[in-house]
Amino acid sequence: MSGLLDELGKIAGAVIAEQGVDKLDPDAGFLEKAAGAFAGFEAAKIGENKLENHDEDEQPQQDDQQ
Repeated sequence: MSGLLDELGKIAGAVIAEQGVDKLDPDAGFLEKAAGAFAGFEAAKIGENKLENHDEDEQPQQDDQQ
């Protein structure tokens, strides 16, 4: 289920970026909108990875020595 939510977040980023391109340039063509959508998808993926890495860094380190 978590993987599905991750993909939905990336898709939402792509849709939001495409809508932003449309608002900035109503006459934007398919390539401009596709580039915006791709950039939004990649930005969401990078943001997600940064958050995951940040969460892993905050967890206390356990000693393997016992």
